[in-house]
Order: sequence, then C-alpha cells, then structure tokens
Amino acid sequence: MRIIGSLLALACLMASLASGAAERRFVVLHTNDWQSRLLGYGPNSEYSPDSLNDDLTVGGVARLATLLHERRAALGEVPLLTLDAGDFSMGTLFHTVAREEGGELRLLGALGYDATTLGNHEFDFRPAGLAQMIAAAERAGDAPNVPILASNIRFSAQSADDDALEALQRAGRIQPYRIVEKGGLRFGLFGLMGRDAVEVSPLMAPVTFADPLAAARDMVRLLREQERVDVVILLSHMGVSAQPDGSWRGEDVELVEQVPGIDLVIGAHSHSLLREPLRVNDTTLVQVGSEIQYLGELHMTLDAQGRARVAEYRLHAIDDRTPGDPAIGQRVAALQQAVSERVLAAHGYAFDQPLARVERTLTRAYDDSVLGNLVTDALRRGAGSDIAFTGNGTLRDELYRGREGVQSVADLFRVAPLGIGEFDDQPGYPLMRVYFTPREIRQILEVLLLAYQMRDSDSYYPRVSGVKFTYNPWRMPFDRVSRIWLGDAERGYRELDPDAPGLISLGATTYVGSFTWLIPELTYGLFEVVPKDAEGRPLAQIRDAVLDRDPDTPGIQEYKEWQAFLDHVAALPARDARGLALLTDQGAAAEQRMLRVASLAPSELFRHAGGLQWTATLLCALLLWLAGWLTWRLWRRVRAG
Repeated sequence: MRIIGSLLALACLMASLASGAAERRFVVLHTNDWQSRLLGYGPNSEYSPDSLNDDLTVGGVARLATLLHERRAALGEVPLLTLDAGDFSMGTLFHTVAREEGGELRLLGALGYDATTLGNHEFDFRPAGLAQMIAAAERAGDAPNVPILASNIRFSAQSADDDALEALQRAGRIQPYRIVEKGGLRFGLFGLMGRDAVEVSPLMAPVTFADPLAAARDMVRLLREQERVDVVILLSHMGVSAQPDGSWRGEDVELVEQVPGIDLVIGAHSHSLLREPLRVNDTTLVQVGSEIQYLGELHMTLDAQGRARVAEYRLHAIDDRTPGDPAIGQRVAALQQAVSERVLAAHGYAFDQPLARVERTLTRAYDDSVLGNLVTDALRRGAGSDIAFTGNGTLRDELYRGREGVQSVADLFRVAPLGIGEFDDQPGYPLMRVYFTPREIRQILEVLLLAYQMRDSDSYYPRVSGVKFTYNPWRMPFDRVSRIWLGDAERGYRELDPDAPGLISLGATTYVGSFTWLIPELTYGLFEVVPKDAEGRPLAQIRDAVLDRDPDTPGIQEYKEWQAFLDHVAALPARDARGLALLTDQGAAAEQRMLRVASLAPSELFRHAGGLQWTATLLCALLLWLAGWLTWRLWRRVRAG
C-alpha cells in the first residue's frame, strides 16, 4: 500500500509539474481615449512633470512614458504587449495641429505601442484629415509607425473624399489585423468601430463601418484557423456601461456573448474605468477611463488547452508621484510651440497665456449652471444675436481650480474644442446666426426640452443665453413651455408673447444649430420651424447661416466657437488682482435659465397653451364626464332593481 501511495503521489507531482510547465504567461499594458490630453488633468500651469509631489494634476503623456519604461523593466522577459483602443486625438489644443504634426501618433510610436485602432474622434477632421494625420506622423520619421487596426472600415467606390485614407490602407498603414510573436506566443490583434461610435461621427462620411459582429466572426475565424494564433485580442471602440444592478452591459459585452474565440477585449469609447477585469464567458474585458489618467496592466496565463485566464490586474494611477520622461516632455513642448505659432498667434493668443481665474471648479453638471451660462453668453456675444443655445454635452471639459485657479488659453480651449469649418477647413465649429418668429422660438425650446426629458441624460440639458423660460411637466409634451423672457440678468428681462410679430435672432454653432432645419421632420410636421435670414427669407442649408466675421474680405471668414469663448472671457469686466478675468459663480453668473414649475393650477396649465394642451384637456374632461354618466346609469339601475 505504501508503494501504491508513493506512486500516486509521484504521479500527482509529475502532473502538477507538467501542468505548470505547459502554462504560459503574458502581460498587456493598455490605454484608451487619449483624446490629445498630453498634459495633466487640471490647470496646465500647475502641471509639473519635471518634479515630484508638488501639484494636484493627474495624467500627462510624459509621466505615462516613464511608467511604461518602469513596468517593462520590472516585467523582464515575459511576453508583453502595449495596446491602445482609439480616440487618441481630439479634445485639446494639440489636435489643432494634428494634420500638420501627427503628434499623437508619433507619441504612440515613441512610447512603443504595438497597435491602436480608430475611434470616432479620429474622423472629426473628416477622412481626409485623418489621412493627413497619418501621413504627417510618417513624414516626421522620428518614431516608429504605430500599426492602426481597423477590421470593419469600408471605403466608398463613388466618392473621392476618402481616397487618401484608402490609399494609406492599401499601403499597409491601416490594417485589418496584425500578428505579433513574442516569447514563443503568437498574438492575433484586430480592431473594430462600434455602432454608437459611428452614429456620433457624422463627419466620417463617405467612410462606413461594417457590422462589428460579422466582422468579429470573420476575424476570429481567420486568426484561429488560418493564422493559428495562440491569443486573440480585440481593440474595441465600442464600450461598456454600468447598470443599476451593478452589472455591465454595452456593445463589448453583447459582442463577446455572441462571438466566441476572443480572449481579450481592450475597450474604449464609453470612458469606463473598470477597476477589475470583466469576465464574459471565456473573454476578459478591460478599459481604463480616458485621457491618460490610468495605465492598465493585465497579467494572463494560457493553459495547455489554450484557455486564457486572468492571473493578476493592476491599475496604475498616473499622477505627480511619477516623473515625466524628459525626451517625451520635449516633444510635447515642441507641439505646444507649433500650436501657438500655427493656430493661436493670428488671434492674439498663446498656449500658456493666463486669461482667467476660477474660485472653484466649474463643472458640467446639469445643475451647475455657471459654465453653461458662460459658454452660451459667449455664443450670443460672438454671433451678435438676441439669444443663443447649446446642449450640455457640447461642454467637453470642466475648468479645474487646482491650487491657484488660474486658467490658461489651453485650459479654456478644452471647454469648446471640437469641430471643423464649413468653408475654411480649420479647427472649430463656426458660429451661425438665423432668425425665427417668437412662436418658432417657443417651438425650438419645446423640442430641446423634450429631447432632454426623453433621453434622460445630462448631455441633452439645454443651455441658453438671452432667454429664460419656465416649463410645466404636468402639461402635454411639445406644449410644456409656459413663459418665456428675453434679455439678461444685467439689463433685465421682458416677457415674450409667442404671437407677437417680428423676428428674433438665434446664435449657435453649426453642429448644434443644424438641428433647427430638422424640427419639422423630428416632430412629424407638428412644428413648421423655418430658419430665415434677417429679411425673413428661408435659408435652404446650414452653410447659408454661417456667420461671416469680415464681409469685406472675399469668402466667408468663419468665427469659431473656441475663438468666441476666449474672446468673451478676455473681455469680461470683473478682474482679480493680477488683471485676470474673474469667473465668479455668484449672482447673475449662476442664474437658472430653464425653470421647472410643476403646477395643476389652471393659470399654469393653460398659459399660452396650444392645441395639444387644449385637446388633451377636452379629452380628459370628456372621459371624466363619460365615467360619471356611466356611474350614474349604473347607480340608477341598481336602485331600480
């Protein structure tokens, strides 16, 4: 019996050793959604990558470079990949020179990334602009070309607008997949753009993206059966979102539930910070928020049957405890100089120029009105209009107080950074000015209000200037706005009669204002809103409404949203001791311009009520009368019986 027991123990030991020998280990370092955030999170003037423990900022690509170097050195010879999941561009002043400098792609290459994919913001300068970014990075020649993986991208056979980008695909700069061999392991990488990312990127046309599910199945089959890879990794620009019950759903989860064979998904687009990897069937999903605030470090093992399992996960915060890499810092400084020279100098600004000071962080929260008021006031002033509006989701960043509260040109730009011209092809959405009747203004407010209430998202919260209005949630949709006032807190407000004659000018960006052309379609003909010029003539298209800042110069001289915002802040009368504009959060600056008045009082239910409210009321009265009549008939029948 002792001999048999010894043999069994030896067999178990040998099996354990064999299992351990068969198990292979690899590591993936990953980021997503850089969005051109090359400096730290917080006031740029306080970002100090050359010293430690002396600022509150987080992030910064120079610090990321140091952390990558440290982790690679610590991990030694283990097979290691460094991957990014797209949206590496757009969101700060750095992206304004992306087409000329290719700075973000060059930095990905300099930091040793094995691959990235395309996000929706890569198309914010249209397909031709993305092609220019890629070509500029390659032309600079100061860093390896980071492979760009886009498995479901499709080009138009009819339009020439994506030909330059298609040529880069044919040249191998954009690939459907990539094989990487490290430490005896064969990795198959591919990249996908999701449905939501496509929907929020109207400027990508005529480029399209095929169904990600079908593309994923094709890629997994190719990588597993033809390329015979050991590990399949998807760089996904689709995303996940937290649910009320604590679970996670989203396009990434839905895809891996239906497409087996993917070992790992590096996620993006939703800016979700997953502190622990998600496990869906046999697939691991990770994502690290956005804008270089974290570096993910995923350790995985591959057993003898080829099953990949999470062994360990670390989320590295990128902050002032990590010094910046000097060489990367110099690259970033060169890009700052390029921004000042190429973009800002012509408008009288510089990248690091201090313009304003905040007393607290001005947030994008729907119930924090200061920043939204500031932006819409800038739109109204820039457009020279009676009123202006935008959506809360167009405010792309907050103004962080940090220690001193000083806001530079670069900090302020991040609030309104996106877009491209209608005529000049330059960074930034241009301002537009159109005219509407008082009744059409009310109808526009009704649509903005209902969009916010139906979407149940802070991104759709209306931000307005030059106008204040009340709404009653007890009234019928499309008939809830009860009172409207024109004016502002400084000069006073006057109530607007929706039936008054005349025209009211409205200012907005072309991105937001373009929806006014769609109102008849969106309301199924209920509202006949017609954008007009100052003489009341209908405008056929958005380009007809673009503001010409200098009519004496040939062509259309666009006035960008970010320019209007900087100019407005620079012109504010309130000043601190240094002469900087003081962005106060008190008094008129914090006024609420959309007011909820929930009331069943007849004066509120029927104030300026339209046909919807009156019809609904009459129907309710009729139903009540009918119910009462039926009850009376029933009561009489019971008494007679």
